[in-house]
Amino acid sequence: MPTDVMTISNLPPPDELADVRAKIKALEQREAELKQVLFSDPGARTGVAYLAEIKTVSQQRTDLKEMRACYPDIVEQFVFPVDVTRVELRGISEDGEITNLRRKTS
Repeated sequence: MPTDVMTISNLPPPDELADVRAKIKALEQREAELKQVLFSDPGARTGVAYLAEIKTVSQQRTDLKEMRACYPDIVEQFVFPVDVTRVELRGISEDGEITNLRRKTS
């Protein structure tokens, strides 16, 4: 087991979740940077173990906002509520106050 995983597992679950989310965000940013390189530099598409191929795929999407504006009664027939359970993290300041995570500074 990697060392950082063992260290993190000693954290309380909310702290570990915040750490995991921060790492995911950093990895997604790095992914976006690497994609830009691959799109703009064909010479960078060949690695040691992998080859990156750029493919364009056509998709169809529905403009729900426009559909609601033009056909509100029809759209309403196909809209239904869904309960979603999620975990929202809040920060805890050094003096124990609950804070908005976006305002929390490390």
